[in-house]
Amino acid sequence: MDKQPKGKKQDKIIPFPKLKERLMEKGLEALSNKKFSEALLLLKQAKELEEDNHEIELGIVICLIELGELEQAKENCLVMLREDVGDYFHVLQIYVTILIQLGQYDEIKTTIEAVFDEDAAPPEHLDNLSQLLELSKRMLGADGAEIEAEYTNEDVKEQLQNVLYNEGMIGNQIAVIQSLKELNIRKYLDLLVPFLAIPEKHPVVKTIIIQLLVTNQVDLEIEVEKFGETIKENPKKLVDPSMSPFTIQVLSILEEQLQSENPTLYETAKAIWLQHLFVLYPFTLEEEDPSIYAATLHLYSAELHGIDIENRTLEQIYGVSLFELKHTLDKLEKVERFSNIE
Repeated sequence: MDKQPKGKKQDKIIPFPKLKERLMEKGLEALSNKKFSEALLLLKQAKELEEDNHEIELGIVICLIELGELEQAKENCLVMLREDVGDYFHVLQIYVTILIQLGQYDEIKTTIEAVFDEDAAPPEHLDNLSQLLELSKRMLGADGAEIEAEYTNEDVKEQLQNVLYNEGMIGNQIAVIQSLKELNIRKYLDLLVPFLAIPEKHPVVKTIIIQLLVTNQVDLEIEVEKFGETIKENPKKLVDPSMSPFTIQVLSILEEQLQSENPTLYETAKAIWLQHLFVLYPFTLEEEDPSIYAATLHLYSAELHGIDIENRTLEQIYGVSLFELKHTLDKLEKVERFSNIE
């Protein structure tokens, strides 16, 4: 395959006609179908082609909330508010909702009081903002410190029990797990660890629990079930899957074949690959052929962008067989279905 110097070739890259519109349309469609991981990927790519589009920005925030990435959703909302992207008070409402989920009542109080000081709130928003301000004040002590005495260990356990075992909302499950980051999670292992072995529970929620155990250096053998397979691992000994030799090999092959020819497609393939590993974690693919996965990611990403590519072309580029390609694509798509938080 002949290659021109990278700098020269990149200068000639021309975006596909109406690529931004196609990405935004597909992203919003995925969002409406509650395929939040897929929607986030598409909307982020659309954002790269057009800054300050309120539909894209708001779609990204909603995806982040549903995926439990509340801190990032908060930061995105702040940017929208500062740069006046979209309807200010609609974005403010979402921002305050995120702060409530994060338990950041002091910030809610400061934000709403600043809005009232400017006397800029439309009449239709006054009652709701006033109620939220009163809520934040009730949740704060006289000295401004958050009331923690009433929120006991038993309260946390009851919430975990209800959300993890009695509810089916994946976004809520992720949010409640992330709310434990500042707590001593060893008090809640009796609820977190058994969850990992239940086949019906969502693999992404399991991944986030495992990440929490790893962050806290929990030295305990745990049993994890995903996709019909079960393994036992010690969180203290687990490594970041994005840093494994196999992961890096696949990315290196994709970079060589795609980055200079089609940077957008490369970034899509890379994002899908890292998300794939995230869903599988702590299972790994170290025994697989990296060329096959690179070819499969190339094909899957091209289809996502509406780009036709011959299977035989991929066979020649990556040195893989059509059978291997189809087999790995089936496995990839199976895991990708679980990337969509519903």
